[in-house]
Amino acid sequence: MKWRLEIVHTTKYTYEEDVYSSYNEVRMTPKNTSNQLLLSSSIAVSPRASLYNYSDYFGTAVTYFDLHRRHNNLDITSSSHVELDDPRGRGIRLTPAAMNDTDFCDAFSEYLAPTPYTQIPSGLAEETFASVRGLDLVEDRVAQVMDFVTGNLHYRSGITKVSSSAAEALGVGFGVCQDFAHVAIALLRSIGVPARYVSGYLYPNKDPLVGESSIGESHAWVEAFVGEWIGMDPSNSVDRTNHLYVTVAKGRDYHDVTPFRGIYFGGQSSPPIVTVTMTRRA
Repeated sequence: MKWRLEIVHTTKYTYEEDVYSSYNEVRMTPKNTSNQLLLSSSIAVSPRASLYNYSDYFGTAVTYFDLHRRHNNLDITSSSHVELDDPRGRGIRLTPAAMNDTDFCDAFSEYLAPTPYTQIPSGLAEETFASVRGLDLVEDRVAQVMDFVTGNLHYRSGITKVSSSAAEALGVGFGVCQDFAHVAIALLRSIGVPARYVSGYLYPNKDPLVGESSIGESHAWVEAFVGEWIGMDPSNSVDRTNHLYVTVAKGRDYHDVTPFRGIYFGGQSSPPIVTVTMTRRA
């Protein structure tokens, strides 16, 4: 299904006392991918600042700016239009033997190595490998890992923190989309499957009318390499992502794709107020 969406993502910070200076990075501009075309995009900040752009190591569009005058609030608004379609796979099927090749491991080394977010106990990694050993296609091994994640982790906000690791989320048995993604990535890497973290937006309505707006949300899911990259959303038990998913950034884990990060000198900040409005335009 091909369609067009407008996304407006607003983040508002308020400070208890004036901030004197800040340095900031924004990752809120959707990517161009095989099934996603970025038609237009803009970033606006208040107080006004000069904005600069670059692509980071993982190909994500980054807008950065700094402020050096007193302010007690900071608003960032990203507006974009994208055209989306369902991904069309090439049907390339990888066997587990191919993952043992030295060239393969070198090519995907960054998506095979554990990170602080994707650490799991060694015993669990061994159990996961043993459970998939008899499956002859990487795609089947990935499906079994996804079944394990959805069966052992349950969605509940307020239990984990933005800094929680995969091991911590599994330890309590609850988490949000970020935790589901980190657990899935950790387990996939433990069996030699390259896996990466994807951030973006999930449209909540499967069949909206043109002009209809919905409250969307920032979201996280996973891509695994099974001969080609395929997307899956373990927090919603979706085995293949589709035209409802808008991709913004990809990386090894949440640290590589954080929508907004910065440092500042001044008063303490209240928790940010974040809103995402998504509107079907065609």
